Amino acid sequence: MNKRRKQGFVFLALSVPMMWWGFNQFIYGSGHSTLEAIAVSLSCTGGLTCFFGGLYLFFTKEKGRGVVLASQTNVGDSSVPKDLQRDMVIQGSLARAWKAHKEPINKKPKVNEMTKAKDTVANTIKEIRELEESLVQSEEIIKKETLNAKTTTEKIAVLKHNLAKDKTVKELLAMLQEIKDK
Repeated sequence: MNKRRKQGFVFLALSVPMMWWGFNQFIYGSGHSTLEAIAVSLSCTGGLTCFFGGLYLFFTKEKGRGVVLASQTNVGDSSVPKDLQRDMVIQGSLARAWKAHKEPINKKPKVNEMTKAKDTVANTIKEIRELEESLVQSEEIIKKETLNAKTTTEKIAVLKHNLAKDKTVKELLAMLQEIKDK
């Protein structure tokens, strides 16, 4: 049982006595003081919250993205999925745009500020598209270079094979020459 399911089980176990006491006191109305009424309402609410939270934790799975180190964000690093790399680039671009235009909001925004904000968003989108195109181009270059390396390796193997054949032909010619000379 993983940690998330254990936490869900603990929440479910806590919810049962809280809801039992809270709803039991609520139904029979045994409390007459304000403090006891607050305790009953907190018990009912807390019990329901723990119950639904426990169900959620018990039946859902963790996303599993975890922590990504800065050294793992290089393009081509197999330990970081490409969609996560793209998300990180988008988040970085949006964060830069947010920092660039993080100014106090006035009651009447100026037209110039709105134009700057629109330009920043447009530039961010343009930058994201350029980065995606660059990623595609990089992948194509890698594919071409891999194909070139395979082709070169095959050519070397063929040349070595031909060289071995030529050596055999030379030896046969030498043997024929010796037979002719005798």
